[in-house]
Amino acid sequence: MLLQTTIYLLFLSTVFAVNRPPNIYVQPTDRDIYYKPGESVEILCIADGIPKPKYIWRRNGEAYNPSGQDDRVVQLPNQGTIVFNKPEDKDEGIFQCFADNGYGISASVKINLREAKLKKFAYEPRQTHTVYAGKDLTLPCTPPQSYPPADVYWVIKEPDGRWQAINFDKRVSMDIEGKLRFTNVLRSDMVGGRAYSCMAINYFMRDNAIGPEHVVTVLGSTEQKQPAKELWTSPSDQFFVKGGTLRLKCIFAGNPTPVVYWEKLEGTFPDRAKFKSFGQELHITDVRESDAGQYECMGLNSESTQRATKAFDVRIEAAPFWVEEPHDVEASINEKATFICKADGDPKPEYAWYINGVPLEDRQNELGVRDPRIYNNNRFYKKDANNITLTNLTLEDHMNIQCNASNKHGYVFSDVYLNVLAEKPTIIKPPPAQIKVAESKSVTLDCPGKVKNDPTVTRYRTKGKFQGTKTQSNKQTYSVSMTEISSVEYRFLYVLQKVVMADAGDYRCRAKNIYGEVTSSSCKTQIRRKTRIEQYPLDLEVIAGYDAKFTCSGSTDFDEAAHMEVYWEKDDKRVSTNEQRMTQNFQDNSLTISGTIVRDSGVYTCIITNGLDEDRAYAILTVKDRPDPPSGVETERCRDSSADLKWIKGIENNAPVQYFIVQYNTSFNRDQWVSAKKVEYSQNTATIPLQPWGNYTFRVIATNKIGASSPSFHTTKVCRTNPAQPERNPQNVRSIGDTRNMLKIQWIPMNELEQNGPGFKYQLTVKERGSTRSDTYNIDNWRNDTIEIPKSKPYTPYLVKLQAKNNVGDAKEDPTEYTLYSYEDIPKVRPNDVDVTDIGNNFATITWTWDSLWQEEQGEMTQIQGQLKGFRIQYWRTNEKLSTFREVEVPLAEVMPKDPPPAGMQIPSTYMLKNLSPYSNMQVQICVINNFFVGPPSDAKAFNTFEGVPGPVPKFEARIRTSNSFVLFWTRPENEDLNGIITGYDLGFQTVEGLELGAFHDREEQINDPMAVQAVLSGLLPDRKYRVHIFARTRFGRGEGTFIEVSTTRKAALGSPVFDVRDIAETSINVTWAPGANTGAHVVYYVEFRKEGAADWQRSNDEVMRNYKNLNNLEKGTYYEIRVVAFDGYNRAASASQVVGTVGFAAARAVAANYGWFVGMMIGGLIFIGIVIFIYWVHRRRKDVEEIPKTRKGAVIKDNAPMRRDDDFERESRGQYNDYYKDERKRYRNERYDEYERDQYEPHDEPAARGISNHDYDEKNGGYHDDYNDEKRRDDNRDSYRDDYDRDSYNDDYDRDYDRDYDRDDYDDRDRYDDDDYDRDYKREKEGYDDYDESRDPPQYDRAPRYDRELSYEDRHRASVDGEKEYMSEPSKFDADGAPIDKPADPHSSTFV
Repeated sequence: MLLQTTIYLLFLSTVFAVNRPPNIYVQPTDRDIYYKPGESVEILCIADGIPKPKYIWRRNGEAYNPSGQDDRVVQLPNQGTIVFNKPEDKDEGIFQCFADNGYGISASVKINLREAKLKKFAYEPRQTHTVYAGKDLTLPCTPPQSYPPADVYWVIKEPDGRWQAINFDKRVSMDIEGKLRFTNVLRSDMVGGRAYSCMAINYFMRDNAIGPEHVVTVLGSTEQKQPAKELWTSPSDQFFVKGGTLRLKCIFAGNPTPVVYWEKLEGTFPDRAKFKSFGQELHITDVRESDAGQYECMGLNSESTQRATKAFDVRIEAAPFWVEEPHDVEASINEKATFICKADGDPKPEYAWYINGVPLEDRQNELGVRDPRIYNNNRFYKKDANNITLTNLTLEDHMNIQCNASNKHGYVFSDVYLNVLAEKPTIIKPPPAQIKVAESKSVTLDCPGKVKNDPTVTRYRTKGKFQGTKTQSNKQTYSVSMTEISSVEYRFLYVLQKVVMADAGDYRCRAKNIYGEVTSSSCKTQIRRKTRIEQYPLDLEVIAGYDAKFTCSGSTDFDEAAHMEVYWEKDDKRVSTNEQRMTQNFQDNSLTISGTIVRDSGVYTCIITNGLDEDRAYAILTVKDRPDPPSGVETERCRDSSADLKWIKGIENNAPVQYFIVQYNTSFNRDQWVSAKKVEYSQNTATIPLQPWGNYTFRVIATNKIGASSPSFHTTKVCRTNPAQPERNPQNVRSIGDTRNMLKIQWIPMNELEQNGPGFKYQLTVKERGSTRSDTYNIDNWRNDTIEIPKSKPYTPYLVKLQAKNNVGDAKEDPTEYTLYSYEDIPKVRPNDVDVTDIGNNFATITWTWDSLWQEEQGEMTQIQGQLKGFRIQYWRTNEKLSTFREVEVPLAEVMPKDPPPAGMQIPSTYMLKNLSPYSNMQVQICVINNFFVGPPSDAKAFNTFEGVPGPVPKFEARIRTSNSFVLFWTRPENEDLNGIITGYDLGFQTVEGLELGAFHDREEQINDPMAVQAVLSGLLPDRKYRVHIFARTRFGRGEGTFIEVSTTRKAALGSPVFDVRDIAETSINVTWAPGANTGAHVVYYVEFRKEGAADWQRSNDEVMRNYKNLNNLEKGTYYEIRVVAFDGYNRAASASQVVGTVGFAAARAVAANYGWFVGMMIGGLIFIGIVIFIYWVHRRRKDVEEIPKTRKGAVIKDNAPMRRDDDFERESRGQYNDYYKDERKRYRNERYDEYERDQYEPHDEPAARGISNHDYDEKNGGYHDDYNDEKRRDDNRDSYRDDYDRDSYNDDYDRDYDRDYDRDDYDDRDRYDDDDYDRDYKREKEGYDDYDESRDPPQYDRAPRYDRELSYEDRHRASVDGEKEYMSEPSKFDADGAPIDKPADPHSSTFV
């Protein structure tokens, strides 16, 4: 449909539009065009019109012919664009293009063509700048002339001549003028003596210029601290052009480097605001009138609480912009054409009209238009500067009209045409294909058309027709109107008011006149449900500095949900998402104002919109803050004893003032302000009492429920009072008895404000009690607070008076007489009957008696020689007095009985002495004390404290860490921390996640060996941090704990075990696996076995400490499939299985069941006898053969070489599947075959060869020794299968080689695990194995395998108690490499099976 409409319109234009004035539609967007010499440049100019126009160029107002420029300049065909192939200096100028087709002349904007240039810096010698560390520094830079303007950078000259750019930061930056600014200089700024330079880069020229060099020399090694101060700022009064970029910068000097803050004094920063250069620079793009106002930058560092500030007054001016731009006019005959050219700007623009490129009015040196259609023609008139009109149009009135509006910031230019037509109606712009509108909103359907004469326009709907001419209205549901734009253009508007869902449908527009009619395409109108706010924000009151949060939510039409947006406004201005303190949570659409201030108070609006409609909800935020300080504080009247003040209240900041506080200071202490009076909030005057002889200034503080305001400015007028007598005497007169042979008197001095006049001094009178003679002392220095008078008697009473006086007279107050005592001395008495009762582990009750006379004055003077203050209890551990000596001072009130005995009697006292050392022999003694001295001690009393809990272990560490366990080591508590007999240690652990601690877990089996110093903590998770605790333990419980924080390692890959089967007996088998890559990784092993052909596996119990397992209680003469499984708590790795048969005959279950077996055995025996006879016959036959057989040439025969069986070379040890071991075994077989044949039946001292004690072997076979109490029977069974192992002799070599690689000397289990762990595993091994259950959870292990361990004395002792003593002397069944060996041949026993 759209394509058909377009073709139709083109057809109409071809038929009816026989001419049309030209219109330049392609011209340069930049009005300044730069070129480089030798590089081509073009100026665009393309126009259309009917007929096609021709082009005319002007340069600097003169005609310019591109073809007459020595082929340097060419004009492109079929357009006006000119190209300068080799531009020269003479080509610079102001160019303008004109297009003329006989029906008008179209004009382009004026283009300034100029050569790009970058001049060099003026030469200056290298400059050296000397500055102290911490001071600020500025390096100057004056950029050279450049077209277009150059960008300025700062660089450092490298030794090789290259230039390295400086990386700016908040300490080193560049101002807008190009100077380099250091807020504080560091010694590193000397950059090794290299030079700084500024560089100007003209990117259009692809050229740069280097400025003079500057060298910085820094003095001093210590940086000087400086408060923030202004170093460079943008000018305080600036204007910016609308649509441009506002750029303000503040650089503050100071050390530490100041932090820069920005604030707009009225309003908030818009979304277009950015803070650059580390906060020093404010950028606002697309500047608008609302950006005008006052801005302030602030610099602050830790050296001062006073901020350095700079205020800016920003004005926004504007280049001309269109308010109403002229439009092309196509009119009918006899109609009028009006052109409106209206622009705005700051300052206001001036207008210039042109007709076909010629000025409408005469100008200086330029003649105006003389076209008879315009000049002196009554049909043309200029209503004002913005309006020209041509009436009674004819077909000859086609022309181009230009309008220019300009001010100092630029200009806008419009080129339009007038064309006179006679044609049928056309719809200029079809209505949109569809339009969406929300319920209760109004919608306007627009149908602009072009037609001459009065048209009739009809709007059709699917159900109904609405018709109108100029204006027509139909009730209240809709209105129809038609507006005349020009004599040939109309705009038909169909307005639906407060639409409902029933108003949805298709609408069309039809226009007709005497020349024909036209119908528009349909417009589908869709109605959407209105948007509603469902959760309204609530009014808030907050205290300044706290956060405020508004919540808001709503709903909209389902089809528009994707377009729903929620945003906030404050006082009808949208809240910026870049506001530092105001943030919107787009999850719940809440608005949070952080750190509120009073200016945040206002009306906040939640707006929910989908682009079609919106809903609004309002809430008021009230931020309450401390009031502003009062102003205008002044002294109305000043008298000798009072002053009258008044002030002006400050802003309350949304919280009413409760009261005012008036403060004063004096010339005696200018920095000390004293609160003098509290004044009701309704008052603004006060009368303040004053002291004589003072110079007063005043200030006022306002207080509300939020807090106190800042102080007001103090009064400028000083209030002075006259001198008078002192009002009172010094206070708190007392004696201090700490100096022997002295009466030492102290008092509180009277400050200068209390002296009330000049010549102030103290007068002291001293008289011994009972004496008539007194001494007087004058103290002229009012700051003195002590006097010492020599006296020979200790603790003797004196009568003392202290009086204040000045030049006016004595104090008005009568002096007070005090009874004071001379110096104190060492008491002469000691407590009696010291005893100790109610002894505990760390406490004991001490009792003693003392004389009641000591409390009386006579007793204190003669025996205590001072005031009795109490007792001092001294205690220590016997024979450790220097290191354990402690004292407790007991005040007299604590040990004084409620009912004291009569005078002269002994007073009993009791005191509970705490914090004693448990399980220690202690001694205690008691002394009498006065204020300054301690008397002689009583006799020492010895006693023993009971046993308690121990102290912490002094050293605790995890030396070995694995993925699921730690090997922990510690040392016993120090002797002074034992506090009893250690019975063991408790271990516990908890996870550590950041600052959070997990639940505390005790080790499943704690340590009961008091001598243990190591243990394994297992069952942990890999790559996890733990806090591990250890507590020493006595029979009274745990002591003080010690903890460490340590992490498990990452879990390593788990390999399949490699094992061998040894010591096969009738009902038991020994399964031994080689330590693999997981050795020491705390991997648990167990053996799975089943009868050959059976479906279900059985499993042994877990083995943690050893590398073998004994399978007991098996059936004789039965084949078992066996494999070894390694398990690390997460993963399970099983070895390949082997089939092994036990020794003996299977037990007969029934005759029928064993009949076939018996027949088979008989047949097998006959076959065996036949084979033996055959071998004997072959042997006898060979004696008839020649002794030396035939050989190849060169062959050598060794008569003494023993015969080798094939299986000696090819057979591998069961359980070995590693190529490395194959190579090693082959090498050992070849080297040691002869030695093996000679020595295989000789007796060996196997335990000594292996380095394993007999007891090790016995314990290793502890799982089956109870079944073989008869030694002979055990030997026979061993012989019955010994030949099977003869073929595996190379295993000896392999095991010995493995041991060498493993290096037992570097691995000593005795330093890793305690004996208790080993005994528990041994006991578990003796209890046999559990039935295998695949469904059960994997066990958590806390033991690690140990190898080559020697038992401690306690282990050997326990083994003998358990009945294993008879095996300790038995030779080991394994050689030094762990392989089974034969015992020496017994002539009385058979070795044939």
